[in-house]
Amino acid sequence: MCLRALFVAACLAVCGCASTQLNYNTADLASSLNSLTKRQIFYNLAQALTDPEFVPSQATISIGTAQTLNSVTPSISVPLGTPVLATTRTDFGRAAGGFFSTAVTSPTPTLGVQMVDAWNQSWTMVPINRATQLRRLRALYQYATGTMSRRNRAVDLTLEEAERQFLCEYPLQSHTVSPSGGNVTFRIEGCADNITKESQARIVHADPTFTQGPTCVICIDDLNASQLPQHINPTLKYRFIRPQKSNGMASVGPYEPIDFYVCESASGDSQT
Repeated sequence: MCLRALFVAACLAVCGCASTQLNYNTADLASSLNSLTKRQIFYNLAQALTDPEFVPSQATISIGTAQTLNSVTPSISVPLGTPVLATTRTDFGRAAGGFFSTAVTSPTPTLGVQMVDAWNQSWTMVPINRATQLRRLRALYQYATGTMSRRNRAVDLTLEEAERQFLCEYPLQSHTVSPSGGNVTFRIEGCADNITKESQARIVHADPTFTQGPTCVICIDDLNASQLPQHINPTLKYRFIRPQKSNGMASVGPYEPIDFYVCESASGDSQT
């Protein structure tokens, strides 16, 4: 009766520990999402600064799993039969006669407990590998670090040149049907031809959803206007991330030997 109560108490304790550990593991897994995302971003920022032909390496984290296994496996052995009577005879030669001994043995009850405590935490990641997605990420990272492609890398682009080049190189999302199937159409002037490098206009077909709202990258204020002037989201500043600290800048994080800084306020010296 005492053994049974002991096992019941042990099982209840293990169940309670499993629930507590599962809650802890789930919270720990969720808190790691922030560091995973930041590490990817800082890695790509570092690549944009060091490799002019870099391809972004980024993955979408979709599903997280936290598993906890706590188990107790008790085993009991209780004798069910009668005690065993064993007789031993020992002879010491012909004249010595015999020696007899009798022993009664009883099986001994045994008790065994096996405990298992296993944890498993995992993320399911989907790498970004579509050409248009990679081009968008590359344009964003290069625009943010001021490392957009140019003929003379020793000479920085002016703000107007950088904005024009970003408008031309950033591929907006569009419907996969014909250009007239729900897309908005507009013209971007001053784009360099990929072969001749001469300035020319570019016709863009874009999903209007991605040109509206506070999260748009290339924005159009009025889709019903006769002309559709486009502009870069005002919150996306050219070269707003720097690898060197200057007046009015604050650190946002490092990647290996590179530290990244942004302007603390809109009136700081980092905007110039």
